[in-house]
Amino acid sequence: MPIKSFMKRKWKMVLTVFALAVLLVFFTTISLAPVHKFRELQELVRADSVFMEEFAGIYLHSELDSLLRERAFKEALLKLSESDSIQLVVNLSDSTVGLSIKGVPIHETRISEFSKDRFLKKLPLILEIKLLSRPLPVLSQYATIVKEPVVVRHAPKDEEEAALNAWQPDTLLQNPAFAVFTTGFDIQIIFEQDRNEHFRDRWEKFAFYSHLRTGKVLASVKNFFLFAGQQYQPSITIEMPVDDLRAIYRALPESALIVLKL
Repeated sequence: MPIKSFMKRKWKMVLTVFALAVLLVFFTTISLAPVHKFRELQELVRADSVFMEEFAGIYLHSELDSLLRERAFKEALLKLSESDSIQLVVNLSDSTVGLSIKGVPIHETRISEFSKDRFLKKLPLILEIKLLSRPLPVLSQYATIVKEPVVVRHAPKDEEEAALNAWQPDTLLQNPAFAVFTTGFDIQIIFEQDRNEHFRDRWEKFAFYSHLRTGKVLASVKNFFLFAGQQYQPSITIEMPVDDLRAIYRALPESALIVLKL
């Protein structure tokens, strides 16, 4: 075998092994992201000596767990009442999502179905109380819902055309509804319409999740090559009636707050 051909094959093998090694390290950093997130939250709690001292006396009494969660929820609602704008309350324990302003509920709907990822299911009570005893700020949001629907109508030519326009349905409101809020502590809350009966609904859902996955992959690749820690986002998925989902999303301000009870 000629030396030139041998060296070429050798370099191909070296590059292949190197690429596989890089991929292995990349996927390892992603798989360890939940562990790093857990440690990050643990350090956050340990840094609050006042909270640790208060919690230490009742941590071992499991019969008080539900009362502690309820107290944290009430504390978060109390802080939420200090805000003048409309805010969101997500209570998974009683399967409701609602809007409130100055602590007064103004809208509430039942959750059709919801799921939490394993990280949140296994979250220790002390971390849950620390994270959720105050409203979570919305850091970013994305939705298939038009925030402020605008319908352009041309002036009618006569009374007959005016009558037809008066009863013409607003097709903009029929857009499939999917939304995601990324909150403090990187908790991601995903809202879905509870029925996807038509092809357009299923396609919009596919496009919505493709957008989320693409964003996560790009962020992971960027963090990897910049030698930054991989970001892990614990997620909650909530299914609810489409009309309520649209109404809630459009009512919320850009800098919304969310009270969450797991």
